[in-house]
Amino acid sequence: MDQERPELPREEWREFFDAMTRNYEGADATVELVTKEFGDLFEAERIPLAYLEYDPKDDQFSVGMGGRDGRYPVVLRHAIDRPQRILADTVNGTIRAFDVFDAEGNQTIVTLHLAPASG
Repeated sequence: MDQERPELPREEWREFFDAMTRNYEGADATVELVTKEFGDLFEAERIPLAYLEYDPKDDQFSVGMGGRDGRYPVVLRHAIDRPQRILADTVNGTIRAFDVFDAEGNQTIVTLHLAPASG
């Protein structure tokens, strides 16, 4: 299995996450936090992705989940202020997860649970 962890250039974040939202909206996603104070915690697990976005004006990365149907009627939003680095985890050229590091050294992992390609 070919695995890479390229760092995404900051100047491409907004456009990149807009494209990811268009391509993966509705796919199940998980948000996991890794902090020095609390360790490894799941914030949301396998909830349909609503959006991924970076706002350069507020210097904030956000992931929205849910809000698509009666099962998940409300959009849950997780925001990361002043992200320092974003790494993309790819498997065989397909992005599967993002590691977002904030100014305090906390890590947020957003995993996309993509259905295997039929063939």
